[in-house]
Amino acid sequence: MAESAFGVVLRKLRETRKLSLRDLGALAEVDHAYIAKIERGDKEPPPEETFSRLVRHLKASTHQVAVLRYLRTNNAIDPALALHALNNTDATPEVLAIAATVVHRGAASPSPADLIERARRAKRIMEGQ
Repeated sequence: MAESAFGVVLRKLRETRKLSLRDLGALAEVDHAYIAKIERGDKEPPPEETFSRLVRHLKASTHQVAVLRYLRTNNAIDPALALHALNNTDATPEVLAIAATVVHRGAASPSPADLIERARRAKRIMEGQ
């Protein structure tokens, strides 16, 4: 299975807290091998109860939890875009959803920062601002 946005973001949050797979598994009472499979994209994002236990021990910000919660049900997003959104508070789940649907032409894909900015502008237009 290909790398998943949820798994990449989960790994980033775990590494930011300097937790090993075994440490997070022990804290959240989740098998470390299961967490590893989620991070690699070999397993789908976890059910709500497991998700809540993992997030609690990752000590993620409200924004980071919102992004991760969005990715839990919308996991087909480019992992680079998801990582960019993780620490960019302008990249709300609504903006991330718009950015994930942007179609681009040409050989070069826009950077995650460009996609988020385009999505923010589109959201403002849709809201009439």
